Amino acid sequence: MEVKLDPKLKYDEALEKLQEIVRLLERKEINIDDLATKVKEAKLLVDFCRQKLDDTEEEINKIISPTANGEEKPF
Repeated sequence: MEVKLDPKLKYDEALEKLQEIVRLLERKEINIDDLATKVKEAKLLVDFCRQKLDDTEEEINKIISPTANGEEKPF
């Protein structure tokens, strides 16, 4: 089964879904038939969260870093 994430997914929602999958795995509440699908979903969620964090860090660095002529960008 192909797993896809909702294109409108927000970081907090993805993190919540990922935490729920982890809880299910820790409690061994995922049956063997759904295990591979849940692991695929978890991988997509981890990748999504990592990319969001990287993008946000990059954006923040652009905002707070000085420009080429030594002046800071206004807020």
